[in-house]
Amino acid sequence: MGCLLGLVLVALGAVAALILVLRPSPGEGEGTPLSEDALWDGSWYEDDLGRIQNDRPLIRGMKAFEKKTGAKPYLSLQNGIEPEALDSFAQEQYGALFNEGDHLLVIYDEWGEGVYYLSARTGEGSALTAADVTQLLACLEKAYADPTNKTYADAFGAGFRRGAKEMTANGKTGGVGLLIGLGVTLMALSVILILFLRKRARTV
Repeated sequence: MGCLLGLVLVALGAVAALILVLRPSPGEGEGTPLSEDALWDGSWYEDDLGRIQNDRPLIRGMKAFEKKTGAKPYLSLQNGIEPEALDSFAQEQYGALFNEGDHLLVIYDEWGEGVYYLSARTGEGSALTAADVTQLLACLEKAYADPTNKTYADAFGAGFRRGAKEMTANGKTGGVGLLIGLGVTLMALSVILILFLRKRARTV
């Protein structure tokens, strides 16, 4: 009986963990309130290069990113900022754009023909980890290099959409693997429990 009780308790613990994994992360569920910022004016980007004509694909991608992560992205297209000055520029621009809330500032700086720099900055206490930001920048790089993305809006919009699919805030990346592992554990426990009950029935 003690062995059976132990198996039941382990199974219940696995089910509880499974429920926690399936619970939507911030920004994923419909109607989940996202962090607001009184200083933010509602714009999605600043284009000092004059490259964005039709911003609909860009904003669609940014909204998908916001819905998945809960962090409001902002894209700043700049022209010719010295690479060594990007960090201080990002800090100043973030402070000028946002007061509080969870935001992500992405800076694209075009410096010379065929040369550009991508960097990003989050607010203090952001739900996005450094690994999340690095992954998003990699997605933006791939989308920018993809020749099927004809415009800047297409490229950055696709990058944000791809980032929304490949990363999750609060370090929940890899949740699918954990979910599969829990499923396998539950199946194994079920088999053990059935075998135990059959053996007990034969001995009674």
